[in-house]
Amino acid sequence: MEDNQKGFWNTLKAKWYQKGLKFNTLPDTALKIILPKTKNCKTFLDVGAGCGTFAIPLLKAGKKITAIDPSAPMITLLEEEIKKKRIKNIKTIRAAWGETEIKPHDVILCANVPELLKDSIDFLKQAHALAKKAVFLIEGADPNADKFYYKELYPLLFNKPFAGRTDYFKTYTNLHNLGIFANVEIIEHAFDQPFDNMKEALDFWKEYMGIVTAEYDEKLRNFLEDKLEKFKGGLIARFHKRSAVIWWKK
Repeated sequence: MEDNQKGFWNTLKAKWYQKGLKFNTLPDTALKIILPKTKNCKTFLDVGAGCGTFAIPLLKAGKKITAIDPSAPMITLLEEEIKKKRIKNIKTIRAAWGETEIKPHDVILCANVPELLKDSIDFLKQAHALAKKAVFLIEGADPNADKFYYKELYPLLFNKPFAGRTDYFKTYTNLHNLGIFANVEIIEHAFDQPFDNMKEALDFWKEYMGIVTAEYDEKLRNFLEDKLEKFKGGLIARFHKRSAVIWWKK
């Protein structure tokens, strides 16, 4: 899960993320790469599993999952989904990486967890050691990507540019320096976010941008009215992303 660290995923953000999963084509697109390469793999450790972005489709594909995430709201949503759908073959662990002992699994999967991968040497070593057969990492593949219109909104609202992000290339370089010569496949996918109404959209951007007062509401509303599409009685923000699937076999 993106920005998956303690304190980031409150209940509001977690529910918005889960709501957007219906319009997120990342799991389907990435699993077209992952599943053919893991036919002989039964157990997956999903690091930063969130509310089940990959865990649930992997379960449907017949895999046995351990889902670890430090966010209480995210793990709660996943456990509610497990109970509602009577899902088996999954174990959830609410903990950050390194806080609890993890047994080896056939495959280690870590998708969009920048807190682990921004200074990734230790995590990469540990993931490589824990994986019996393969490791799959998923990261953004475009340092100039514009998340949630931030490149336009930061100058408009705060009179400052939005700082760029690092992408998968740093992780790939770290792997190379460790003597792990990984494969990289670039994928493109939708990451759309639906809203019931404009109020919900305003609340979404204010929450993500840390805005607690109403001083920016008018500018933000005017901006979103030009950006959001009408969709099934509500609104939707259309986002297109490029990601890297980095993988290697043991």
